[in-house]
Amino acid sequence: MRPINLLPPEVAQQRTRRRRVAVAIFGAIAYLVLLVVGMLFWDTKVDAARDDLDAQTDINLSLEREVAALGDSAVTQTQYQAKADLVRSALASDIDWGIFLNDLARLVPPRVWVDTFNGSVVPQTTPGVVGLVSFSGTGFDFPDVSAWLRALESDQFAGITGPWVTTVSQSSIGLEEVVTFSSTAVLTTAAVTDRAETLIPEVP
Repeated sequence: MRPINLLPPEVAQQRTRRRRVAVAIFGAIAYLVLLVVGMLFWDTKVDAARDDLDAQTDINLSLEREVAALGDSAVTQTQYQAKADLVRSALASDIDWGIFLNDLARLVPPRVWVDTFNGSVVPQTTPGVVGLVSFSGTGFDFPDVSAWLRALESDQFAGITGPWVTTVSQSSIGLEEVVTFSSTAVLTTAAVTDRAETLIPEVP
């Protein structure tokens, strides 16, 4: 059975208006609450950003003071580098002849001995070539001269290449027949020492 509403229509309309007003007021209050929460959130973000900016500003000022304090060190570093380059340039073709002759003595064939030695550093007009060496020596026979050349050319004697004999002749020492010879070779960059780097102090 359909319900019967005995209230006048004006009462129903008034109730409907009240509900609409209540809904509108609730919506407005909710909107204001969301607006306040949003403002508080963004105020917090802005404050944090300002704190970060202040902290970064302090760091930048500290770094600027450190850079200003290190201004003299840049000049010192430039002077150090210039002097280091000067040492490297002066010792670019540095040969330790003592070590060279010591290595040579270990490789001389047993039937050969060196009578004279001469070494010189030349301008590096040819890539990889830093000097020339020349020898005069004595052996018991011609194969000994070949053994001498093979010793100079061996991998055990770094820094020398292209050995060749310029003169060779038979001779005698007392009753013993011998062969005298002269030879030359090219010094390469492998013979250059690293004394330049050892003379330059390390700067932390």
